[in-house]
Formats: sequence, structure tokens, C-alpha cells
Amino acid sequence: MTRLRLLSLVAVMMHGNLHADLPKPTLEPTLRAVDLTTGEAADVTLANGSVAKVKLVALDEKTDTMAKAVREAKVTIEVNGEKAVLSSANYHLPLTVGGVQVDCPITRGYNANSGEDSWGLEKDARLRLWPAGSPWIEPGTFVYPLKQRWFATMTQFSNEPTYVDGGDKPDRAKIYYHNDLDFGGCEGLTEVIAATDGLVVSVANKTLDGYSLTPVRPRYDVVYLLDERGWYYRYSHLHTIDAGITLGSRVKMGQKIGILGKEGASGGWTHLHFGIKSRQPSGKWGTQEAYAFAWESYVRESKPAIIAVARPHHFIRAGETITLDASKSWAASGQIASYEWTFCDGKKATGAKLERTYSAPGSYSEIVKVTDAAGHISYDFAIVQVIGKDDQQVPPTI
Repeated sequence: MTRLRLLSLVAVMMHGNLHADLPKPTLEPTLRAVDLTTGEAADVTLANGSVAKVKLVALDEKTDTMAKAVREAKVTIEVNGEKAVLSSANYHLPLTVGGVQVDCPITRGYNANSGEDSWGLEKDARLRLWPAGSPWIEPGTFVYPLKQRWFATMTQFSNEPTYVDGGDKPDRAKIYYHNDLDFGGCEGLTEVIAATDGLVVSVANKTLDGYSLTPVRPRYDVVYLLDERGWYYRYSHLHTIDAGITLGSRVKMGQKIGILGKEGASGGWTHLHFGIKSRQPSGKWGTQEAYAFAWESYVRESKPAIIAVARPHHFIRAGETITLDASKSWAASGQIASYEWTFCDGKKATGAKLERTYSAPGSYSEIVKVTDAAGHISYDFAIVQVIGKDDQQVPPTI
């Protein structure tokens, strides 16, 4: 008997038959995921039955000068003979390459100093692919999980190192890359809703029988839903949980889960920690990166004319130069007419990308105003935390 088989039998004896009655997935996602090592190629059968030939050509990861936290990861890929460079996660949406849509949610460097593997990644990078023109998540099966405007306040998304609670320290050995989505909002007022139809498999400190070996991690402020794809959805830091969310009940997409709060391990700021776990190409449970799903559902529901994006935040030593980047901003018309920056020192500049040097320690919030050809306007904020050259003290955040 193999060691793995023996451990499985022990688990069953200790916890009962853990998987006998778990519901099987009935909804197939539009995405397909593949994990590749550098130089490796694969044929990927897409949701529409077509086959994409994919190759990971190169991986380039840039780290900061302090804790060696990954600040930017880029992959060079080849899809159906067409080469392209993708930036991994960090507020980037899928791009069309070689006639298919593709993104890169995770690369190997994020696991090197994070202290845990949230992704189930065993190779150099993961690519997700969709047919050309396909939605990233099926319309009618997913909604934006908050009743508030997009980017209403601070966020920590998609492998951004945590910083709102002062956690982005220069001397830390382990980096918490926020693989899930943290949506800031108003404590005790903002309503959290179910992003999907689902089975309530955990509420507060209780979990349904049979779900001990799933991604569920019960806590008094947390709800877990299981949807028809077989994906587990985590809603955390809830101020209150709605009385209708009971263990074993089924909820409808858009149904109230609770009210936004800062309960649990929130770092002291009010937000919704929203995350998805699913089976990955390695066979392990891992993060299903949700930024594209949240973006797509928000645009579909709220129909904004324009969205400014100047994130993620920056963390540097005094005297270092960074690139402020608002090029991830979006206009429904397909054309952004202008990018106007207003800096904390009163100076102004224009352009989607700007290089800027910070000589004095502090916490800066640089404002970008994005305007489309019709005059629609959106704003976002680039947070820049600057540490003294020999200092270990983190500037105030919350």
C-alpha cells in the first residue's frame, strides 16, 4: 500500500467518508488553465473545442531593493505562432494573442518567499485561455460581490504585497502577496452579496460534514459558498452575517451575505476579502484569480463610460525612481483622450506612464484623472510609500 493511500484511509477513519456526498460540478467554466516551465509548449483545447498551441518562452520577475518582494512579473509567450509579453496579475486583464484571450495569474517567484503556496503552482507560470470574444466568466452566473462603486477606496488585489495595515515592511522575510481581492468600503453600511448561486458549506465557525479536506477554513466572520463549477468562494471580515445564510442552505446570486466590516484578521481596515479556490492543472487546490471576473461583471452591470486604474501601490527607498502607470485604465469607447496627474507636491504632469523620483520618506497619494473623447472622467490614486535610505519604519497607512 502506498503512503498516500494509507494517509487517505487514515483520514477517512478519522473524519468519515469525506467526499462521498460532495456535489459534482455541473457548470463548465469558459477558461482553460495550463502550467508551463520555461521553454515548454502545450496544446490546449478551449471551451469552444478549438485547440491553441501555447509556449512559455521566457519569465522575467522584478523585485524591490528591500525585502526582495516581487513587484512585477512578465512572461513572454507564443500562442498559435504569435509572440507577446504579458504582465502577471496586479490589475492586468486578459489580452488577445494568436486569436485567443490569455492572461497569467501567477509565476513561480511569488511562491519563493511567500511562506505558503496559495496557487498549487508547480511550474514556472500559469496561463489561462479563453476563445476569442468569449466572456471571462459566464454571463448570468456571476455578479459583482458588493453594492458599491468600483474602486470605492483602497484595494489589495491579485498578488499585490499587503500594505494597508503597514505590512509592506522592508525587512520582512516572508511576503504576503494578496492573491485574493480586498475591496475596501464603508464599515457597517456596504452590503456584501453572493457573486454566484451556491451551497453554504461554511458559516461562522461551522462547516458542513464532509468538507474538512476542501479549501474551507471556518472563522466567525467568514462565509464559504460552493458553486456549480465546483469553486469555493470566501467572503471574509463581515461585520454581520445575514440571518438567511445558514449552513447547508442554497443561496441565489445577488442574495445578501452580510455587511462589510473589519472583523477577523483584517489588519484593522474595513474591507471584503473575496477569494475563489478551485482545482488547478497540478491537481491541487489553488487560487482562481478573480480580478477579471469582478471587472467584467461590474462593467456589465453598471455600464461605466470610463474606469481609471493607477494601481498597484509602490514601495521604495528614498532616492529611487518608479514608473507611475495608468495605462491599465479603460474607456467603453475604446479611446482615452488624456491622462492628467496631480502630485502631492502640487506639481502636475500628463501621460499614461511617468517616471518620478521620491527623495523624502512618506506616504504619497498621486491622483490621475483620465478623460475619454466624449469628456467622461474617472479618477484613481497611485499610493507610493517611501522609506528612508537606512530606515526600517513604515510610513503611516490607515
